[in-house]
Amino acid sequence: MAIKTLIINLFSDYMRKRGTRGLERIRWYVDYILDLVGIGLDESKDLVAQVRDKLEEVVEEARKGEVVIPEQSIYLGRGREFTFDAKDILKFLREAQPEQLDVFRRELLRELRRRKRLSEEVDRIEEEVRRYVKSLGIYVPFAILDYDRFKLWENKYHFIFKAEIGAHKYLDEYEGALDELIELFKEVVRRESREISRLIRRARSERERWIREVGGLSEFLSELESHVIETAILTITGPKLARPSTWRGLDDGVIIAMGMGLEKAGDLEAIKWDITRVGPSEFVYGAHPHLWPEFYGWFVESLRSNGVLSIILRSFRKEVDELTGLPVKELRGYVVSMSGDKITYRQLTARELFEAHTTDPVTGERIEPEPAVIYCGPGDDRIYSIRRA
Repeated sequence: MAIKTLIINLFSDYMRKRGTRGLERIRWYVDYILDLVGIGLDESKDLVAQVRDKLEEVVEEARKGEVVIPEQSIYLGRGREFTFDAKDILKFLREAQPEQLDVFRRELLRELRRRKRLSEEVDRIEEEVRRYVKSLGIYVPFAILDYDRFKLWENKYHFIFKAEIGAHKYLDEYEGALDELIELFKEVVRRESREISRLIRRARSERERWIREVGGLSEFLSELESHVIETAILTITGPKLARPSTWRGLDDGVIIAMGMGLEKAGDLEAIKWDITRVGPSEFVYGAHPHLWPEFYGWFVESLRSNGVLSIILRSFRKEVDELTGLPVKELRGYVVSMSGDKITYRQLTARELFEAHTTDPVTGERIEPEPAVIYCGPGDDRIYSIRRA
């Protein structure tokens, strides 16, 4: 064992001297892989084999046109650049010498464990801050989007983070202890809560105004919200939908590429809106707080210009599917029409919804049902694609 360790260390020293073709390149590969596949690798099994399998899946999906393989570029200085993607790493793993694979496995395990520790810290931060949010008695969005830290001395760290707090995103750095960083987040949440309160009041006012102007809107919103436990996603589809104000000035191609919630298929387009419960009987629509007051007018405008819209509601339940480990979702489908200033709707049966979601719209062939889903119709009408206890 000592001889093997000595060989690996000597090989690491050799690669370090070779610069971009050695240890640094392997570390770039490791970062790329974990960015691509996440930290769900099983340490009790062969990490190299797991990575190889996952990269082969990505390359095959890219060959079929289902995904685009991201490319990584490293600036080396003096105008030099090193660029690679999943195919390059897969080639390395297939052709590498045993000693190289040992170093790769060691670096992968080291970085995987480091990222798992960071993930645990993020969970702790979010849990403590959300507990503080609850004590304020008002819903304030809080999520850490990116997070890293480097130790300075004792329990002091240099933190780098990107966070969504209230109506803003923060990209910042902080030096101190983890508990001090948590207190900093709490202070920002407290400041942001004032603007969030204002936006919730505006959303409430806009809702009341549109309900007065459009018959049936109150009943339809109540139907949707009766199925939302904490969060849900509303997918609204029609030939030509209005654009939220935050999208104006952006090309549709940019909106789709940035994953902002727009999808297109043939002559139809779909836009997704989050639904979040912010009180015992109060909800807001939109991923960004500045969209909350806008949803109701946007929905009526889209419905007026199309006449008929199809809507899918995905409500997230608190339990997890024991077979897939995914959160259980309830799906409901609606066809919503508008005539004059009156809205009417019909909910699809569970069978209609299931048939629509398990049939390829182009070929008409049967496709697998979505995992961890309950297809819901009116009342107790259900079709399950989850393993039931």
